[in-house]
Amino acid sequence: MVTERWPGRFSRGAERDAAVRRVRDDAVAAFLDMDKRQSIASSGVDAIESLTPDRSLRARWAPVEAQCFDAGADYLSATERSNTETTEQSFNAVVTAVLALGEASHAVDSFYDAHRAQLEHATQAMAAVPRIGQEAKAQADVVLATIDASRPEHTYRSVVAARDRLLGELLLLQNASSAQAIKDIAARIRDETAALRTALAEAPAKASAAQHALASVRTRLQAVETKADGIGPAFSALLREFVAASSTDLARAREVTDEHMREAQADIDEARSAERAGVPEQALDLVTRARAHLGDAEAQINAVVGRLARLRGVRDDPSSADRAVRFALRDAQLLAVDRGLVAEWGSVLDAQLARMERANHTLDMGRPDYWSYLQEIDSISEFIAGVVDRMRGRHDH
Repeated sequence: MVTERWPGRFSRGAERDAAVRRVRDDAVAAFLDMDKRQSIASSGVDAIESLTPDRSLRARWAPVEAQCFDAGADYLSATERSNTETTEQSFNAVVTAVLALGEASHAVDSFYDAHRAQLEHATQAMAAVPRIGQEAKAQADVVLATIDASRPEHTYRSVVAARDRLLGELLLLQNASSAQAIKDIAARIRDETAALRTALAEAPAKASAAQHALASVRTRLQAVETKADGIGPAFSALLREFVAASSTDLARAREVTDEHMREAQADIDEARSAERAGVPEQALDLVTRARAHLGDAEAQINAVVGRLARLRGVRDDPSSADRAVRFALRDAQLLAVDRGLVAEWGSVLDAQLARMERANHTLDMGRPDYWSYLQEIDSISEFIAGVVDRMRGRHDH
């Protein structure tokens, strides 16, 4: 607070100079005090803005900050003037500037007290951000230092890929400018460090895994080859026992099966070469591809053999498929009644019963097309299941 008064124009020069010096000292102290308070509050606001997307506090801080800037500008103008003259006018300008600085400091204090918890928490969190980045980098450096190019497993694709991802994140951290970016990148660095650590730990076992996978897939290929021998007899039985339409879509089953087995054999041969060359991960990928081909081959085999078994089953007991669908239909009708949905779904479900009756009627005409019959029964069953799902879903909702 300024207590100095202008000594008067008739006072001696030394007395006026001393008064000006004293008020200038007051001004310097007031400016430094305001600047310190403004800096602390401004840092807190910056921290909140860096750590969260909320900009509402910045809007409340803006007029206080503007008041500080204006008071600082008045201070500079007044003190520059008092350097060159010791008039009452220049003296009063400094006094006015000191008062403005005091008011600005009070405004900063009021703002800070109103938001103290937010500002102090954000400031502390902001101060911890560099440490978060440094700790993440230190952990990454420890794992990266364990990579030895002379060890074959450290050149595996999984290790190299994990290493490259981690190095990329470290480069991003080096160039990060905002607190949120540093925190996000540090989190990714920790994840990639863990991934690299896992890749390094798993790498030594890859060679053994490739050997076992090769042995397993060769055994499976032999088993599929044996099963494939059943396609011919099963398909012949389909042609003899049932109408041609029951097996038209399976005419190329043996051919397609053989194609998949040839592809599987080629993948296995390539995988064996990769395993011997010390590239077990490539070998494992090729084994996976071979297994996919063998799965497709088995699907063709099962389609023929399964078709024959299913057609024989419905031929020997035509009512077996019908009973299962009627049971599902009754359950659906009871559910509609229980949930008060008869008006919406009752006629729809009744229509499925009519469809079943028409399908059953086809079995009494000439040489039955059992496959067409089963496809219709399956379609009805799927439709009923869909209605049940919709009724349950609507009720739950």
